Amino acid sequence: MNPVEAAVYSLVKRNQKLKLRVRNAYQRICDFVPTPVTKSPYEITVREGYWFGFHDKCPWSADGSMLAAARLDVPLRMPLPDDTVQVGYFAGAKQTEFHPIATSRAWNYQQGCMLQWIGNSRLLVFNDFDGRRNVARMYDADAGPVRTLPVPVGAVSPNGQWAVSYSFERSDRYFRGYGYINGSDPEIDVPKPVTHGIDRVNITSGKTERLFSVREVADISPDPSMEGAFHWLTHCQFSPSSERFLFLHRWTKNLNSLRTRMISCDLEGKSVHLFPTTGMVSHVAWRDATRVLAYCQVREGDRYVLFKDGSQEYSVVGAGNLDRDGHPSFSPDGRWILTDTYPDRFRVSSLMLFDCLRQERYDLARLKTPPEFGERRLGENLRCDLHPRWNRTGTSVCFDSVHTGRRSLCTIDLGDISGRVVPRSLR
Repeated sequence: MNPVEAAVYSLVKRNQKLKLRVRNAYQRICDFVPTPVTKSPYEITVREGYWFGFHDKCPWSADGSMLAAARLDVPLRMPLPDDTVQVGYFAGAKQTEFHPIATSRAWNYQQGCMLQWIGNSRLLVFNDFDGRRNVARMYDADAGPVRTLPVPVGAVSPNGQWAVSYSFERSDRYFRGYGYINGSDPEIDVPKPVTHGIDRVNITSGKTERLFSVREVADISPDPSMEGAFHWLTHCQFSPSSERFLFLHRWTKNLNSLRTRMISCDLEGKSVHLFPTTGMVSHVAWRDATRVLAYCQVREGDRYVLFKDGSQEYSVVGAGNLDRDGHPSFSPDGRWILTDTYPDRFRVSSLMLFDCLRQERYDLARLKTPPEFGERRLGENLRCDLHPRWNRTGTSVCFDSVHTGRRSLCTIDLGDISGRVVPRSLR
């Protein structure tokens, strides 16, 4: 953002409806300026009609032979109760052969159906609606159905032993586009529910245990802005060691203002740590077992910040290079940050790498979003963020895009960027 755009954003960012109106009006004016649909120094493999979801899960199987995805045949509108997506994976020499395994009625455009691999196995898990409640289905990529977990999953531990769950029904009410239209919440109109919160799930047995309720989390060091607000928990992520996980605690008033804080704990719901942010946390990535990167607000402003879990220590990352919100993840060796940007004034999003060693940024692609994928009104969340993800070896990246006019699952082969070879860049 230029200085004027940054100043306007800082004035409207707390007011969701006003921010949306200002952004949409600005982009409509800039639509008169012709801009390229796509620019990249790399060949982009495009799989039209498919997508994966969020940036915090690896779509590649442990051996790299399969690329998980969901097929979308629903018109461009918010999901309806009977809408289904087809779940499966791509295989073959260039991973362009789709193998469907099941369907799901528990999905959204931003996070899909939480499709993810379980540990180093060939097992996939994804959320579904069984006609009464939201659940999680486990499938073997070769042999079919394995078991059904009694609750939907938000994240699975890297060792494949545990999952954590929260209310996707409540997310749908208070932050549409990140929950499911199916299912029910008896406390949907209660500001601080006690009947749901964060649950721990044993992947093998399906046993589910409540770690804490929404009310218990909301009562941890309450902020004055929470008075009269509605609270929910979302966006869980396990640490690479599988010993701790984090989640976002969000609250809103009048479905307009939004505040967020980030919390971590161990698998027993103990050793709770409240990170030193100031009202805004958007997207998060663990670097290793003790360090967490987040785009958030701290005393220095809105920044990419690397925190030390369990302490008040942090440092700003990528100043002058990573100055806009995006969806980050670290390469397997921890050196590279893969992230993106939201569409700019010309509806163009950037896909980029940041070298934490050399403190250099490399732009891999710029991709234009058609106007119909914009968020026309609050709660109509049709957009397609790039949500980039690494493969298991750090040699390829995967992202979702609509630059062709359809939601598509895309990959780029980066080759060796271990330090001897610099990535090709648009900059």
